[in-house]
Amino acid sequence: MSDTLIAPPAKVPGKHYRWLVLAVLTAVHSTHHIDRNVLSVVVEPIRQEFGLSDSQMGMLGSLGYALAFAVAAIPMGYLVDRVNRRNMLVGILALWSIMTAVCASANSYMQLLLARMGVGIAEAGGAPTAMSMVSDYFPPKQRSTAIGIWYLSSAIGTGIIFLVGGILAQSFGWRTVFLVAGIPGLVMGVILFLVVREPRRGGSEVVVVDTPEASPEAIPAPSADKAEKAATLSEAFAYVLRRPAILSMMTGIVLAAAMSSAFALWSVSFLVRVHQMPLALAGVSIAVAFTVFGIVIPLISGLMGDRLSNSKQGHRPERLALLSATTMTGVVICGVAAALSGSAVMAVAMMCLWCGLMLAHNGPANALVLSLLRPRMRGVVVATLQTVATVVGTGLGPFLVGVLSDVYGGPNSLRWAIMTGMSLNVVAVLCFLNAARTARRDSLLDG
Repeated sequence: MSDTLIAPPAKVPGKHYRWLVLAVLTAVHSTHHIDRNVLSVVVEPIRQEFGLSDSQMGMLGSLGYALAFAVAAIPMGYLVDRVNRRNMLVGILALWSIMTAVCASANSYMQLLLARMGVGIAEAGGAPTAMSMVSDYFPPKQRSTAIGIWYLSSAIGTGIIFLVGGILAQSFGWRTVFLVAGIPGLVMGVILFLVVREPRRGGSEVVVVDTPEASPEAIPAPSADKAEKAATLSEAFAYVLRRPAILSMMTGIVLAAAMSSAFALWSVSFLVRVHQMPLALAGVSIAVAFTVFGIVIPLISGLMGDRLSNSKQGHRPERLALLSATTMTGVVICGVAAALSGSAVMAVAMMCLWCGLMLAHNGPANALVLSLLRPRMRGVVVATLQTVATVVGTGLGPFLVGVLSDVYGGPNSLRWAIMTGMSLNVVAVLCFLNAARTARRDSLLDG
């Protein structure tokens, strides 16, 4: 009889320094969400200036960006596994910041669409690069917490742009919002270059070994000084296909991204059109949802993920999937309640909970996927996940809600469009539950 033990990781960067790196990478990705969601704040002024329909705004705010993102994502992921990731991130960060500022000069719908596509191309490399680096700075036992903190960038960046953008748009016009939104990324690019070092690939990994019950000592992990050769696309995809838990988690993440993106694009418009809120007040309300609930709830979820999955009985990866399913169930309940509410106050309260819970799965779900992957293939697989999540989620989610709103028509069209879209979150819950069935077995497979 034998016990499964986890050996200690190879030497990793100093504890304090890696948390500093995490803070910088989180701030960097916050600028990604500032630039990605800036359009959401100014949907109504742009729609009125150019005379656009909700379907056209859905294309501008999501699908056009998503298609450009998709074209660039897998080549970006291929580079992530092969080049200096810090330098790559500095370059694309500068590019997406500049393209955001360029949006301010657009004089037509097509010009604005092309500029947004430029932002999408650059941002395609952001998540694969940062997540690969975070995984090399933090061992599996801390990865849910680290990834959960890094994903707070979504709440931080989105909250900032909703808070500042709404006020700027109402006072100075929508073009000023784009100009201001491009500045933080350029500043963070300099900080990233000066502070962050490129980590050793696989340096924080552990090895799982079977030892006799009489000798309960783990075998030290081999040195990671000699990194594994980067996986080819076919090798990475074959590896994933042999692990149903990865596929189920990725599918759930994609479906969850659809309504998360729809929330980001249409939440302010929902409050303005259905509950007659002033634009600035609606923007501040959604800013509070992201900067308070969107930070506190996901942070708790990330910490719980590590605590639940690292039990006295050993690593329990299936608990990360179960936690994701639980928080996503909360999304469905709060989303439906927000859509049906007849009170603006109740709608905002439910949207705050919806916002926090819709981001809560990011830490546990992505930590599970990253831990089941080999370091040499994380870039290309995460890039593929981001591609599908952006096209199907970020692209089609808000676009679908816009189309449904046009189909339903009337002053409550967004209410019923959001209600219909919540069915995607129900399917996400089922995907996370399915992943829980095989996660432990998949984590022990070789090759």
